[in-house]
Amino acid sequence: MVDSVTEMPVAEIGRVVVIPGSFPPMPCGVGDSAYELAHAMAEKGVQIEVLADTGADSVEIGEGPIPIHADITDWGLFGIKTLVRTLERLEPDIVHIHYPSKAYGKGLSIPFLPHLIRARRRKFKIVVTLHEFRLSHPARRLAAYLLIDSADAVCMPCPLELNALIRKHISVQEKIHAAIPVGPVGPDADDYSKERRDEMRRVTRDKWKVKDSDVVLLHYGTPTKSKGLEVLFKALKLLKQEGETPFLMIVGDHRPDEIEFHRLLKGQPGGLGVGDQVRWLGRLTNDELIGAFVGADVGVFPFLDGFSFRRSSLVGVLMWDIPIVTTEPTDELEQIIGQEKVKFCAKNDPRALATALLTMIANRKVLERLRDAPNPLREHFRWDGIVSKYMQIYQLVKNMK
Repeated sequence: MVDSVTEMPVAEIGRVVVIPGSFPPMPCGVGDSAYELAHAMAEKGVQIEVLADTGADSVEIGEGPIPIHADITDWGLFGIKTLVRTLERLEPDIVHIHYPSKAYGKGLSIPFLPHLIRARRRKFKIVVTLHEFRLSHPARRLAAYLLIDSADAVCMPCPLELNALIRKHISVQEKIHAAIPVGPVGPDADDYSKERRDEMRRVTRDKWKVKDSDVVLLHYGTPTKSKGLEVLFKALKLLKQEGETPFLMIVGDHRPDEIEFHRLLKGQPGGLGVGDQVRWLGRLTNDELIGAFVGADVGVFPFLDGFSFRRSSLVGVLMWDIPIVTTEPTDELEQIIGQEKVKFCAKNDPRALATALLTMIANRKVLERLRDAPNPLREHFRWDGIVSKYMQIYQLVKNMK
């Protein structure tokens, strides 16, 4: 549906106010994805503003920043008046809501926001990007339905998620709807030549104090409970018993409300006898992140709920041509059939993960070939194509009567 629409001139889109709840530097994958999308749209000339939590920062693009209205302290029903009044002051043509995000928590202001906008007879067009549905808690699913019920368009990150939503709520088919990928979070690999990458690889690995012959695994993203790091630590122990001792670099901030979980998580590698192999790098600057991407050999994502294209952190690593080991998707995805740079294993199974890693890292020549080969999946996740699809969605809602 979306691909059949001719892209409208940027000036005709008007003002777009994005509501992601979380926004950098707040640790949240949805917030990071909304940041990248807003940045890419602003680079195309779209008039973008962001309404977010008080923890958000401005986004520099070209000659100036995207306006960030970091005004919201309460995402519960008591905070909905602030949301509506701010939107009425900004007078957007389109309100683009990302849901769910960490900032919203269990608050219900966002699920009820479109209904209140309609009740106040505001003519804002409402586009919702629903980042997850299939495996959500039943209460979250109900909140999601409240949100999309009054939306003009609904977008999801992949057909698997969109089809699950439509099976549960057939009325979505009557709305403008589309599966639009989540793009990569982080620096653009195309901006760096092979020579520059090789130089940064040497510098980064020297900083890490790892040798050329050492294998470096990379886990990228907020280390939450669904990421399966406990499984990965146990897999490292099994690999050590087989004589393989790869290093693991963990890049990403923990969430402030999961401090106790993070403390327990950080103690696990030592208890398993692999503490000297694990490095917690935290949130990195762009330059440091590029170094981590080019310095690593394999990306590891043992998601407890399985591989999904909605995972922006995984896509971010994929775009740097890094081979990936991850857990099996729930359903078959056509794009990854026969894809040798992505190896799958059973979910929540340390031995299966260790076996998958071993087949990739045991032969260093094979690993080097895999690392140097381009990943054909990259074209599916380029921001130019993603922005184009969203601009077509904007055109469709703007043309609605």
